[in-house]
Amino acid sequence: MSPQGRRLGISPRELRRQAIDAALADAGIGRELVDTCICFGVQPEDLRYAGLSPRASFALNSGGASPALSVVVAAGLIATGQADRVLSVYGEAFTGAAPRLEPNHGVAGRSDIGGYSYGYPYLYGLVGPGAVYAMAARRYMEVHGATSEDLAAVAVVERAYGSVRPGAVGYGRPITVADHQASRMIVDPLRLLDCSRPTDGGVAIVITSAERAADCAGSPVAVLGAGCGHNIANWWDGTMDERLGAAPDAARRAYAEAGVGPEDISVAQLYAPFTIATLMQLEEYGFCGEGEAPAFVRDGHTGPAGKLPTNTGGGQHSGFYATGFTPLSEGVLQVRGQAPTNQVPDAELCLVSGSGGNGGVHGSWAHVSLVLGRPR
Repeated sequence: MSPQGRRLGISPRELRRQAIDAALADAGIGRELVDTCICFGVQPEDLRYAGLSPRASFALNSGGASPALSVVVAAGLIATGQADRVLSVYGEAFTGAAPRLEPNHGVAGRSDIGGYSYGYPYLYGLVGPGAVYAMAARRYMEVHGATSEDLAAVAVVERAYGSVRPGAVGYGRPITVADHQASRMIVDPLRLLDCSRPTDGGVAIVITSAERAADCAGSPVAVLGAGCGHNIANWWDGTMDERLGAAPDAARRAYAEAGVGPEDISVAQLYAPFTIATLMQLEEYGFCGEGEAPAFVRDGHTGPAGKLPTNTGGGQHSGFYATGFTPLSEGVLQVRGQAPTNQVPDAELCLVSGSGGNGGVHGSWAHVSLVLGRPR
């Protein structure tokens, strides 16, 4: 990883180059051995700037699911002999110049406001991911009797993790439930302290076969299982806000491929830019029953002494926001036993999730599940 934080004053391209340098040094391989690059967004100058000369390079875009999906794509390329060593690279400087949001005037090049539109519902005023997650939160609260204080409990745990992690956006600043309740409303029922904040940073990973990984300098982490799912079917049956996408496909496939169940997972790193996403995924992944996630969090199970430490670097809420690379990077560190703080003892199996890339309808997230572990 490059440095992660707000207003770093470093260009996105340089952040990506720093992450590439760090990843190659960690693996102990030279640039000439990278034969495939996967990037997020089209970055035509990155290969030249980073001194890379792969056989293949392409962009992958499935929103916050992209980093975990890049691992699945890389595995396919390696399995079919199309690649030996794949470099997956991300880097953005979100807190530089403020984005200019253009309304839909129908003018060429200004069809909508890009990723903030969330597709078709934009026509009716639904703008931004906060509004999308707020609808999911409101439904969850109405169906299961959950409260804003239940969302606050998630925020408190993740800020506690971030408050002791140097470089995290929440470093040195733990919060209480009262702090959460006093924070201003953003999109009802989500308050300011339910929401993640954009940060600057780059992340890169090297994906290769188990045999080649054994010869690398760094400690390899095995991808024991993977699964993909998509929520677009929720549009057709009218259940857009009922799940994040882990169920019914992604989680089941990842567990089956790894030969494990939720009871075997040591630590979880969940894609959760808003607190409601943590609650919903705890249930979808089978860590607790439907409607039981608030009690699961209140009872301390996602904390450092719990049965399932979750988002141990502070997550996207209180750590940093690098889309799906936030949970993926912390999962790698935990399995390696190299987390700078909040290292979970004997973190043999880590569940990593990624969500995003709506299919033109709110709540229609793509979802990818990974089970990471030590090489077997």
